[in-house]
Amino acid sequence: MKEKLHYVIEAVLAVAVIILFVLQFSGDRKSVADNALVKESVSASESPIPIAFIDLDSLMSNYTYFIDLTEQIAKKYENSHASITEKFRKLQSDIDDYKRKVETGSFLTQERMEAEQQRIMARDRELQELQAKMSQELAEEQARINEELRNTIVSHLREFNKGKGFHIVYGKINDNILYADDAYNITGEVIDYLNKQHASSPAAKTDE
Repeated sequence: MKEKLHYVIEAVLAVAVIILFVLQFSGDRKSVADNALVKESVSASESPIPIAFIDLDSLMSNYTYFIDLTEQIAKKYENSHASITEKFRKLQSDIDDYKRKVETGSFLTQERMEAEQQRIMARDRELQELQAKMSQELAEEQARINEELRNTIVSHLREFNKGKGFHIVYGKINDNILYADDAYNITGEVIDYLNKQHASSPAAKTDE
Protein backbone atom coordinates (compact mmCIF):
# COMPACT_ATOMS: atom_id res chain seq x y z
CA MET A 1 0.00 0.00 0.00
CA LYS A 2 2.83 2.40 0.87
CA GLU A 3 4.44 1.73 -2.50
CA LYS A 4 1.18 2.50 -4.30
CA LEU A 5 0.68 5.66 -2.25
CA HIS A 6 4.25 6.72 -3.01
CA TYR A 7 3.57 6.09 -6.71
CA VAL A 8 0.44 8.26 -6.64
CA ILE A 9 2.26 11.11 -4.92
CA GLU A 10 5.10 10.85 -7.45
CA ALA A 11 2.54 10.92 -10.25
CA VAL A 12 0.99 14.08 -8.82
CA LEU A 13 4.42 15.66 -8.58
CA ALA A 14 5.34 14.66 -12.12
CA VAL A 15 2.13 15.97 -13.67
CA ALA A 16 2.23 19.17 -11.67
CA VAL A 17 5.81 19.84 -12.78
CA ILE A 18 5.04 19.09 -16.43
CA ILE A 19 2.10 21.51 -16.59
CA LEU A 20 4.31 24.33 -15.35
CA PHE A 21 5.85 26.40 -17.97
CA VAL A 22 7.93 28.48 -19.91
CA LEU A 23 5.62 31.48 -19.24
CA GLN A 24 5.97 34.78 -20.99
CA PHE A 25 5.16 37.84 -18.95
CA SER A 26 4.54 41.20 -20.49
CA GLY A 27 5.67 43.95 -18.15
CA ASP A 28 5.29 47.66 -18.73
CA ARG A 29 5.75 48.39 -22.42
CA LYS A 30 8.75 50.71 -22.68
CA SER A 31 10.42 52.09 -25.75
CA VAL A 32 13.59 50.55 -27.12
CA ALA A 33 15.53 53.61 -25.99
CA ASP A 34 14.19 53.33 -22.43
CA ASN A 35 15.12 49.64 -22.27
CA ALA A 36 18.64 50.44 -23.46
CA LEU A 37 19.06 53.00 -20.70
CA VAL A 38 17.80 50.55 -18.09
CA LYS A 39 20.26 47.90 -19.24
CA GLU A 40 23.14 50.32 -19.03
CA SER A 41 22.22 51.35 -15.50
CA VAL A 42 22.34 47.92 -13.84
CA SER A 43 25.09 45.38 -13.36
CA ALA A 44 25.05 41.76 -14.52
CA SER A 45 24.40 40.58 -10.95
CA GLU A 46 21.16 42.59 -10.96
CA SER A 47 19.73 40.59 -13.86
CA PRO A 48 19.93 43.16 -16.70
CA ILE A 49 18.11 40.86 -19.12
CA PRO A 50 14.36 40.71 -18.21
CA ILE A 51 14.26 36.94 -17.77
CA ALA A 52 14.33 34.68 -14.73
CA PHE A 53 13.98 31.03 -13.79
CA ILE A 54 12.29 29.02 -11.06
CA ASP A 55 13.55 25.69 -9.74
CA LEU A 56 10.35 23.66 -9.99
CA ASP A 57 11.51 20.85 -7.71
CA SER A 58 12.15 23.36 -4.95
CA LEU A 59 8.88 25.14 -5.68
CA MET A 60 6.85 21.94 -5.40
CA SER A 61 8.65 20.92 -2.21
CA ASN A 62 8.04 24.24 -0.45
CA TYR A 63 4.79 25.64 -1.84
CA THR A 64 2.27 25.03 0.95
CA TYR A 65 -0.73 25.01 -1.38
CA PHE A 66 0.81 22.26 -3.50
CA ILE A 67 1.60 20.30 -0.35
CA ASP A 68 -2.03 20.66 0.78
CA LEU A 69 -3.33 19.49 -2.59
CA THR A 70 -0.95 16.52 -2.57
CA GLU A 71 -2.20 15.51 0.86
CA GLN A 72 -5.80 15.74 -0.37
CA ILE A 73 -5.23 13.40 -3.30
CA ALA A 74 -3.20 11.04 -1.11
CA LYS A 75 -6.01 10.81 1.46
CA LYS A 76 -8.56 10.13 -1.26
CA TYR A 77 -6.35 7.40 -2.63
CA GLU A 78 -5.94 5.86 0.84
CA ASN A 79 -9.69 5.89 1.46
CA SER A 80 -10.47 4.41 -1.94
CA HIS A 81 -7.76 1.79 -1.59
CA ALA A 82 -8.92 0.79 1.90
CA SER A 83 -12.54 0.51 0.76
CA ILE A 84 -11.86 -1.65 -2.29
CA THR A 85 -9.33 -3.78 -0.41
CA GLU A 86 -11.93 -4.59 2.26
CA LYS A 87 -14.50 -5.54 -0.39
CA PHE A 88 -12.02 -7.86 -2.12
CA ARG A 89 -11.09 -9.37 1.25
CA LYS A 90 -14.72 -10.27 1.90
CA LEU A 91 -15.03 -11.70 -1.61
CA GLN A 92 -11.95 -13.85 -1.10
CA SER A 93 -13.43 -15.13 2.17
CA ASP A 94 -16.60 -16.16 0.29
CA ILE A 95 -14.50 -17.86 -2.40
CA ASP A 96 -12.59 -19.82 0.23
CA ASP A 97 -15.88 -20.81 1.88
CA TYR A 98 -17.28 -21.93 -1.47
CA LYS A 99 -14.22 -24.09 -2.14
CA ARG A 100 -14.52 -25.76 1.26
CA LYS A 101 -18.16 -26.56 0.63
CA VAL A 102 -17.33 -28.06 -2.77
CA GLU A 103 -14.54 -30.18 -1.28
CA THR A 104 -16.70 -31.43 1.58
CA GLY A 105 -19.82 -31.92 -0.52
CA SER A 106 -21.81 -29.47 1.59
CA PHE A 107 -24.02 -28.26 -1.26
CA LEU A 108 -27.32 -30.15 -1.28
CA THR A 109 -27.75 -29.91 -5.06
CA GLN A 110 -25.69 -29.19 -8.16
CA GLU A 111 -27.99 -26.28 -8.90
CA ARG A 112 -27.27 -24.70 -5.51
CA MET A 113 -23.53 -25.01 -6.04
CA GLU A 114 -23.73 -23.46 -9.50
CA ALA A 115 -25.91 -20.63 -8.22
CA GLU A 116 -23.34 -19.83 -5.53
CA GLN A 117 -20.58 -19.92 -8.11
CA GLN A 118 -22.47 -17.48 -10.35
CA ARG A 119 -23.09 -15.17 -7.39
CA ILE A 120 -19.40 -15.05 -6.55
CA MET A 121 -18.43 -14.43 -10.16
CA ALA A 122 -20.96 -11.60 -10.41
CA ARG A 123 -19.55 -9.98 -7.26
CA ASP A 124 -16.05 -10.24 -8.67
CA ARG A 125 -17.14 -8.48 -11.88
CA GLU A 126 -18.86 -5.77 -9.86
CA LEU A 127 -15.76 -5.16 -7.78
CA GLN A 128 -13.55 -5.02 -10.87
CA GLU A 129 -15.88 -2.41 -12.35
CA LEU A 130 -15.95 -0.49 -9.06
CA GLN A 131 -12.17 -0.51 -8.89
CA ALA A 132 -11.94 0.84 -12.46
CA LYS A 133 -14.53 3.53 -11.64
CA MET A 134 -12.68 4.61 -8.51
CA SER A 135 -9.39 4.76 -10.44
CA GLN A 136 -11.04 6.92 -13.10
CA GLU A 137 -12.53 9.25 -10.50
CA LEU A 138 -9.14 9.55 -8.81
CA ALA A 139 -7.48 10.39 -12.14
CA GLU A 140 -10.13 13.04 -12.85
CA GLU A 141 -9.67 14.53 -9.40
CA GLN A 142 -5.92 14.60 -9.94
CA ALA A 143 -6.41 16.38 -13.28
CA ARG A 144 -8.72 18.91 -11.62
CA ILE A 145 -6.19 19.59 -8.88
CA ASN A 146 -3.38 19.98 -11.42
CA GLU A 147 -5.44 22.48 -13.38
CA GLU A 148 -6.32 24.35 -10.20
CA LEU A 149 -2.66 24.44 -9.21
CA ARG A 150 -1.56 25.69 -12.61
CA ASN A 151 -4.18 28.43 -12.70
CA THR A 152 -3.30 29.56 -9.18
CA ILE A 153 0.43 29.74 -9.91
CA VAL A 154 -0.04 31.55 -13.22
CA SER A 155 -2.41 34.07 -11.62
CA HIS A 156 -0.07 34.79 -8.71
CA LEU A 157 3.00 34.97 -10.94
CA ARG A 158 1.35 37.61 -13.09
CA GLU A 159 0.72 39.70 -9.98
CA PHE A 160 4.24 38.99 -8.71
CA ASN A 161 5.69 40.08 -12.04
CA LYS A 162 3.98 43.48 -12.03
CA GLY A 163 6.70 44.76 -9.77
CA LYS A 164 9.49 42.87 -11.54
CA GLY A 165 9.02 43.39 -15.28
CA PHE A 166 10.26 39.98 -16.44
CA HIS A 167 9.47 39.13 -20.04
CA ILE A 168 10.10 35.41 -19.67
CA VAL A 169 10.20 33.10 -16.65
CA TYR A 170 11.61 29.62 -17.24
CA GLY A 171 10.81 26.54 -15.23
CA LYS A 172 13.99 24.64 -14.33
CA ILE A 173 13.74 20.91 -13.71
CA ASN A 174 16.64 18.46 -13.74
CA ASP A 175 18.99 19.51 -16.57
CA ASN A 176 16.58 21.19 -18.97
CA ILE A 177 18.53 24.40 -18.31
CA LEU A 178 22.20 23.47 -18.59
CA TYR A 179 23.51 26.67 -17.04
CA ALA A 180 21.99 29.77 -15.47
CA ASP A 181 23.55 32.46 -13.32
CA ASP A 182 22.06 32.61 -9.82
CA ALA A 183 21.27 36.25 -10.46
CA TYR A 184 18.33 35.03 -12.54
CA ASN A 185 17.07 32.58 -9.90
CA ILE A 186 13.84 33.91 -8.36
CA THR A 187 12.74 30.63 -6.77
CA GLY A 188 12.98 31.82 -3.17
CA GLU A 189 11.13 35.05 -3.88
CA VAL A 190 8.35 33.24 -5.71
CA ILE A 191 7.95 30.60 -3.00
CA ASP A 192 7.70 33.29 -0.31
CA TYR A 193 5.19 35.22 -2.40
CA LEU A 194 3.03 32.18 -3.19
CA ASN A 195 3.01 30.99 0.42
CA LYS A 196 1.98 34.44 1.66
CA GLN A 197 -0.85 34.51 -0.86
CA HIS A 198 -1.98 31.05 0.18
CA ALA A 199 -1.78 31.86 3.89
CA SER A 200 -4.11 34.83 3.37
CA SER A 201 -6.56 32.91 1.16
CA PRO A 202 -10.05 31.93 2.45
CA ALA A 203 -9.26 28.23 1.85
CA ALA A 204 -6.19 28.34 4.09
CA LYS A 205 -8.11 30.11 6.86
CA THR A 206 -10.88 27.51 6.64
CA ASP A 207 -8.37 24.67 7.05
CA GLU A 208 -7.16 26.25 10.27
